[in-house]
Amino acid sequence: MGKKKKKEIQDGPSQAKTPVSEALLEYYCQVKEDAIERLMVQVRKLRDKNEKCHERNARLKSEQAWHIKNLVSELNDEQKQAAASSAVTREEVEEALKQKWKFVKDQEQNLKDMRLKINNAEKIFLEKLGEREYWEEYKNVGSEQHAKLINSLENDISSVKENTRKMSEYYKASLEETRKRISSNTLKQMVEKKELATQNAVKNIDKRSGREILENDWLKKEVELHKKEVAQLEVAIHHLEEENLLLICQLFDCRLADLKITRTLFLTQAAGLGEQGFPEEIQSEPEPLMKKDKPEVSLSERLSFLYEDTKENVSESQKSIEDTENDPCIEFGASDLSYLLYEDEKDFKEYTNLGPLEVKLMAIEGMKKPIHEAMKEMTKKEWEDAGKTEFHHL
Repeated sequence: MGKKKKKEIQDGPSQAKTPVSEALLEYYCQVKEDAIERLMVQVRKLRDKNEKCHERNARLKSEQAWHIKNLVSELNDEQKQAAASSAVTREEVEEALKQKWKFVKDQEQNLKDMRLKINNAEKIFLEKLGEREYWEEYKNVGSEQHAKLINSLENDISSVKENTRKMSEYYKASLEETRKRISSNTLKQMVEKKELATQNAVKNIDKRSGREILENDWLKKEVELHKKEVAQLEVAIHHLEEENLLLICQLFDCRLADLKITRTLFLTQAAGLGEQGFPEEIQSEPEPLMKKDKPEVSLSERLSFLYEDTKENVSESQKSIEDTENDPCIEFGASDLSYLLYEDEKDFKEYTNLGPLEVKLMAIEGMKKPIHEAMKEMTKKEWEDAGKTEFHHL
């Protein structure tokens, strides 16, 4: 009805202006219509409830009638049994009536309890319906607002966390910088204070202690120079040892190419211990070990043209020796041993019966020699003069 009236009011002429009293009446009418609608809803609910109660009462009445029928049938059966049985006394009848009365009372009490439980269940059901309506309304309207609030709060929390992280990083960096600055300042101050303390101590020190300090500084410098010299000498010794080892390895690895040279000839003529000539002249005319006219040549250079691999043949070794005679670069070796290339027939016959070449035994002997000159001991006057000169320079 209210909706029809609203439509009629809306369909009316829009140009006509209603007074205030009519507007108030329309407002009151709308309020009353809303109240009537709410009451109608309540009436419908009550009608539904009444119908449910009627149905329940009808069901209970049918159950009651069924129980009564059962009781009547049971009473008839009992009466028949009592009639068939012997006579019953008055006390037994009274006791049976009491039991029946008690049973009826118990049934009525049970019915009352059941009704109370049903009423309580209906109340709980209505409360749950109200809660359901509330939560449905919240789901449709309030949940969206709360979801927006939750999202905004989560964004605020994330921004706060980010700000706190940045602040913590900034404070950590500033703390490290301050620590470094403080440590550097403390070290600088310590160094400055040490320098000031040393300067003050030097100002107030006596001549003897000052002289001792200068001597200590001079000794430190001398020690450093001595260490440098020792390091250089160690390096030089290392190089010399390497060269010696290489030469020894070459001497051990080399083999004689000319197999026709005897051991006595090799030891006397090839090593530069005798005069040029045949072995007969060597025994008769000895000469000094070293000649003054010729330049000094090492043993490895003198014997370099004699050393070859064992795999080469004798003919190849002779060809190489003839080539070396024409070469001007090795005149110093060929001049000493040129006569060895000319052999005698007697010697050749002897060489055929000699058999394999003997093992050439070698020996090396070392002698101790100073590497550098021994340091001279300083006198007391020289020591004092050196200290005075350094003190004047400072």
